[in-house]
Amino acid sequence: DKTGVELKGIRAINPATKEEIPIFIADYVLVHYGVGAIMAVPAHDERDFTFAKKFGLPILEVIRLDSADENSLLPYTGDGILINSEKFDGMCSEDAKRAITEFVGGKIAVQYKLRDWVFSRQRYWGEPIPLVHCAQCGIAPIPEKDLPILLPEVKRYTPTGTGESPLAGIAKWVHTKCPKCKGVAERETNTMPQWAGSSWYYLRYIDPKNKKTLVDKKKGQYWLPVDMYVGGAEHATRHLIYARFWHKFLFDIGAAHYPEPFKKLQHVGLIAGEDGQKMSKRYGNVVNPDDMVKKVGADALRLYEMFMGPFDQSVAWNVEGILGPRRFLDRVWKFAQKFEGATSKKKYYVSIGGTKLITTEENTKLVRRITHKTIKKVGQDINEFHFNTAISSLMVLLNEFESYALSGELFRSEFFMFLKLLAPFAPHLTEEIWKNVLKNKKSIHLELWPTFNPKLLEETTFELIVQVNGKMRDKINAPIDISQKDAEELTFSREKVKNILGTNQPRKVIFVPRRLINIVL
Repeated sequence: DKTGVELKGIRAINPATKEEIPIFIADYVLVHYGVGAIMAVPAHDERDFTFAKKFGLPILEVIRLDSADENSLLPYTGDGILINSEKFDGMCSEDAKRAITEFVGGKIAVQYKLRDWVFSRQRYWGEPIPLVHCAQCGIAPIPEKDLPILLPEVKRYTPTGTGESPLAGIAKWVHTKCPKCKGVAERETNTMPQWAGSSWYYLRYIDPKNKKTLVDKKKGQYWLPVDMYVGGAEHATRHLIYARFWHKFLFDIGAAHYPEPFKKLQHVGLIAGEDGQKMSKRYGNVVNPDDMVKKVGADALRLYEMFMGPFDQSVAWNVEGILGPRRFLDRVWKFAQKFEGATSKKKYYVSIGGTKLITTEENTKLVRRITHKTIKKVGQDINEFHFNTAISSLMVLLNEFESYALSGELFRSEFFMFLKLLAPFAPHLTEEIWKNVLKNKKSIHLELWPTFNPKLLEETTFELIVQVNGKMRDKINAPIDISQKDAEELTFSREKVKNILGTNQPRKVIFVPRRLINIVL
């Protein structure tokens, strides 16, 4: 519930209209957002709308998705066309922001949500802070020529018992000379947090042995910006923004060569315990990966983690759920044995032990089309981090292979493509099959990624829905370009349709190409 108090006797002036507007002190306005004062827009902000309703304030609509639509629901928070805005009527809202800001003599500014960061940690590991404490000079920085300060190599480091860093108990390292007066001084014993290194380490990975600069310019321009930053939702206002802060500083001094470090942020969901809570020793719901690997294998664990749900959404662990991916991999292994020692000399068969397994050209085309659809689907899903649907597509393709195998039809080249698609998800199993069962000399992980043929994706048939008075009564596999005349002949020839119609004559037939035919009695 929004609360607020009006400041009686004080008014603000709208810089665009010169109208007087009331001023409220309200609890929902964040003091750290901007300067802590906002211009409320009740018709286009949910919190402002609720506040205005409660205090009986005017709600003036100034943006509509369609300027002619007089029945729009408020608050409308999207982009649109300006109305009730005098000279700015008819402008799109994005253009209007710039135009109105210029009109009132304002300036567009970016508000960063960077908050104060406690930069010291009381622990051994971490980058030492390059400062010393001197009785005469106070706090003095270590000269750049003496950097970096290295941690002392010790056999053990234990807490001091005073709340200080374990480094405080290593006298030989702590006692030093002041870089200014050369007198007795003590090193700063707090260390930097882990983000001090992870905010820029991607730069150093590119050129780790360069002793002259942080990163070679040519190498930086080749490898950066980072294509994908993967992290939890909390990274957006924590590590990500600090890494950007460091990077922008490095860019300003010429050490980095792009203004932004990352092209894209991809959130990763949290895997909760079976009880739905965050995994924690306190709750006793932690799943040990080593135990799962011993039970079902590394590939099954890997596959299950990607299959259990959308990558960016949280999901609870289910110990029974891991059995499905394990059974799928067992089926892949079993199916692969059919190709042991197989050779392919002609287009539509494999030869196993001297016995030719002939496949029809029609079925080969069907399987090839399904395989190429899967190649396209899996490739797109991997790029979009939709790993669960990519794995689902591979499961469907294996079903197709198995159904044809029941009648003795095997498709060697298509199965090879399937293995390559599966390899990123189950790297150990696919390598075992590729080299030890199929006798390939090169690792499957060095093979080229399969590419799909767009022509093979073109559908030649579709499922024609047959309706009678709007209710579905039948489905027919029909040519993709079937005419209404041919569709009617095909439909009325069906026994199911004849039985439903009986002696009734259709009043009208509605045909929607590539979708349905509806018989109206």
